[in-house]
Amino acid sequence: MERNELCWCGSGKKYKKCHLMIEEKIAYHADKGEIVPTRDMLKTIPQIEGIQKSADLNTAVLDHVAAHIHAGMSTAEIDKLVYDYTTEHGGIPAPLNYQGFPKSVCTSINNEICHGIPDENIILEEGDIINVDVSTILDGYFSDASRMFMIGKVTGMCRTWTCAGKTMEPSRRHCRCDQFTCKSKWLFCCRGNRRTWCWS
Repeated sequence: MERNELCWCGSGKKYKKCHLMIEEKIAYHADKGEIVPTRDMLKTIPQIEGIQKSADLNTAVLDHVAAHIHAGMSTAEIDKLVYDYTTEHGGIPAPLNYQGFPKSVCTSINNEICHGIPDENIILEEGDIINVDVSTILDGYFSDASRMFMIGKVTGMCRTWTCAGKTMEPSRRHCRCDQFTCKSKWLFCCRGNRRTWCWS
């Protein structure tokens, strides 16, 4: 394709102003023997717009959670907020039933690294930190983002815990009950929920 021809993607732009630069990068890496994406993986303008609309809904879901999250609610209630808002706006929560995942969102409290499963018995308390990880499908396009929320006044995050003689990193120290046991490489808080790796 010549530089001044209209780009193959249908954007209406000249090739040099559209996909030329990325295709030159792909060709450079292909010449080095590296595995590179095929042209059909490059997104067209309508596809990019579809992704943006999905991302807009995904962000709106997180904003909806932000407006309602509070101490005393269960993570199952967060799941319901996500499911209801997403489906009411024409979307599908991507995690739901993905490889058997039973909920519409991942909720990870304190030192639980990621992909926590919402549960009616896990209640947010003052001082908790929770990551809410939302993925949305809208018109076949996927988007994903997460947001951290501090529940009330968050303190006591800078204590150093040790397990089997290893000091845990600061981002992995906080546990609401301050009681934990170490079994193998996993850290357990006193509620018995598996929480995080003690060391790599």
